[in-house]
Amino acid sequence: MDIILEKADEYVFDSFYRVLPAIPVPDLIAGLAAIPSFTESYSLLTNSSTAPLDTLKSIASNVYSATTTAGLTLNTLEQDNVIRQTLSLFCLTLLGAFLMYFTFASTSYFLVFDQNHTKHPKYLKNQVKLEIQMSVKALPGIAVLTTPWFLGEVRGWSQLYSHIHNVDAILEKTAAAVNPPSSLIQETFAAAIATGTSLNSTAVNAAAHATAAAEHAAQVAKFGPLGPLVSPFLDGWGFVFISCVAFLLFTDFGIYWVHRLLHHPLVYKRLHKPHHKWIIPTPYSSHAFHFLDGYLQSVPYHVFVFICPMHKYIYLGMFGAVNLWSVLIHDGEYKLDSALVNSAAHHAVHHLYFNYNYGQYFTMWDRIGGSYRKPKYEEHFETKKNKAETWKKQAKEVDNFDENGKPTAASDESFKTKPTKKAL
Repeated sequence: MDIILEKADEYVFDSFYRVLPAIPVPDLIAGLAAIPSFTESYSLLTNSSTAPLDTLKSIASNVYSATTTAGLTLNTLEQDNVIRQTLSLFCLTLLGAFLMYFTFASTSYFLVFDQNHTKHPKYLKNQVKLEIQMSVKALPGIAVLTTPWFLGEVRGWSQLYSHIHNVDAILEKTAAAVNPPSSLIQETFAAAIATGTSLNSTAVNAAAHATAAAEHAAQVAKFGPLGPLVSPFLDGWGFVFISCVAFLLFTDFGIYWVHRLLHHPLVYKRLHKPHHKWIIPTPYSSHAFHFLDGYLQSVPYHVFVFICPMHKYIYLGMFGAVNLWSVLIHDGEYKLDSALVNSAAHHAVHHLYFNYNYGQYFTMWDRIGGSYRKPKYEEHFETKKNKAETWKKQAKEVDNFDENGKPTAASDESFKTKPTKKAL
């Protein structure tokens, strides 16, 4: 998000903040810096000459003073001010959410969605309008909860990086070489500076490549005999590929278990049930849920880049792609006949029968967790899916589930039992 925020500051926010009123704003960074460490706090509180309550009042007074002495106002906030970044990121997150939702959902609805589904007995009156209304209500809440993740990325707390090849990252760090050497990289460039070599010279570039090669060789050596096989995937485009695969596997695993938890009776009625109002979903239902439901299912996307390195442009692309995928699995087109991919047909089963196919991209975790249900013939192929008898049967089966999505006594026996190996 730092890339988007940088451009937004340049072309929009710099001018926008200057015309805002001069409302006083606390300096949060100065306030945090004024909070004494644990050791200092303990020493102050155990000082027999001052009452603990007076000590706490003094600490609070110092913190408050630090937040106000800078004289910051809303119209004078610098680009790197945490309050300005938070406000700006919220605006960008909300705007981006609306743009992706309406762009992806509208394109899918008018170009891909099978309009015959609107004739299904479980398709609601004015359903698209209702789906859009629920989505519009949910997206601001999701944006509020998502903004801290993006703030962490902008302030450098994530594992996002900006270079494809490690040598480019090393060259970018040349400015740090003027400080006392604390790493192999700094030692290399400090030596270059000491000999009067220009930081843009061929010698420094050669040193950077040598450093990158040495670091790469050290990484390869850790894998022993497997080193030559993994070497292409430890840097450059090979690592980008691995990070994309890891992103998909990690988020699919996370979303599966978050989604399954949302179907627990203690949670379902409060959070996830609104999304299952759409028994015959359309692309507009992809974001039509309780805002906490939508946020919780997005958490694995954000967690990944705080624990695993990923190129920031690739991450932005993947983030957009997964939002598009969320739309596509609600489009009602059952063209993809795959036992591996969690297609629109698999997700249609989830909306019809509640307790199956929780996965996002793949069926692997549903198979492992015993929640996989293969789409029936009439739900998966064009020749039968739109027949009136198929719809009538589906409507009857759906009516035999209670408010928690659990099968009732009147439900078909196959919905009460876990799928057998034969069914898989």
